Amino acid sequence: MKLFRDGLETARETAAQSSPKISLSNLGNVIFELEGAEARVRHAEQGYSGFSPAIRIEEDELDRLYEYDFAMIQGLDNASGDLAALQAAVDANDKAAFDAAVRKLRADLKAFDDAFKQRVAVISGTAVS
Repeated sequence: MKLFRDGLETARETAAQSSPKISLSNLGNVIFELEGAEARVRHAEQGYSGFSPAIRIEEDELDRLYEYDFAMIQGLDNASGDLAALQAAVDANDKAAFDAAVRKLRADLKAFDDAFKQRVAVISGTAVS
């Protein structure tokens, strides 16, 4: 996630220096949202020993967790792919393409974050079926 954020920061710096038509506030918001997701992942509970009676994962729940894991990876992978479109829009000073790339980035990061939150809810037993 840090490398991805570094890519966003680089695109923002490039746009600030050479693309006067592009508004950077939306990209700044995406970076802020990414930092929030990073913090949630960094400070999430880690590990599972199998000895804790408070957390028991049954097979059907495990399948759901795998689905959330896949959705998280897919969201980050899609967002990483969006960086090329973002950088191309910056290089071309194309405001419409830049705005579209930022919207796509935001949607892909939201997919990651939503899957992460749902995964935590399943593990903690607070998920709504």
